Amino acid sequence: MLRENRPTIEPALSCSLPVSDSAAIVLLALFILSVVSVPKYDLPGVIAFAGFPLLLATAARTPLLPLLKRLAAASPFILFMAGGNLLFDRSAVATTALFTVTGGMLSAAVIAMKAIVTLSALLSLMVLMPFHRFGTGLRSLGVPEVFVTQLLLVYRYSFLLSHEAGMMQKARDLRSFGKRGRGPVITAGLIGSLLLRTTSRAERVYMAMASRGFRSALAPRAPVRIGSMDLMVVAGSAMLFLAVRLLF
Repeated sequence: MLRENRPTIEPALSCSLPVSDSAAIVLLALFILSVVSVPKYDLPGVIAFAGFPLLLATAARTPLLPLLKRLAAASPFILFMAGGNLLFDRSAVATTALFTVTGGMLSAAVIAMKAIVTLSALLSLMVLMPFHRFGTGLRSLGVPEVFVTQLLLVYRYSFLLSHEAGMMQKARDLRSFGKRGRGPVITAGLIGSLLLRTTSRAERVYMAMASRGFRSALAPRAPVRIGSMDLMVVAGSAMLFLAVRLLF
């Protein structure tokens, strides 16, 4: 019997959101749009927005170590996105006695900070809002049921993919000697085999769900309407994000 082994980030003390889940999702979307809209050379502007996820994590008393581990896991993708700017933009922006700061360095730092700030905000919100509540909030905002169901099912059964990948990696390690059996050709074959295994497992999971009454949609909950207080909080937060965006 498989047991789910998904790492979680739990707050030290219970803490609830001051607004509804739908309003929190809207606030997160506004925050991400505000951070993304910062120009590519405006590093102080991105640093100014970093105070919001830091405040949220402090208010929720989120342990920093699990949060840093998740950011470290995403760091290769962040560095890959930002690394190309070092090669394409070599125009000098500032010159010191030791080295010259190019536009690629500055824009790469801005891209990396944008990714770190937005991911930190998302992870801090997930501490206060479990994923099933995230799906309920999306339903309340009018997101199509097909998209919400797919999102919840992918999250729920994502541990099966990691379990299959771990079993295949262990089998490869047991059959490898030194560096043999670890080449790109073998890895490509393992990825293809992982795709076939997960597809077969997904079919079996769907058949089991269909035999228990699943009809292309999870059990819907009553949508939670956004109240007047939530609208005021969203409007005030949007004005605050706009003020920070214009000031910096």
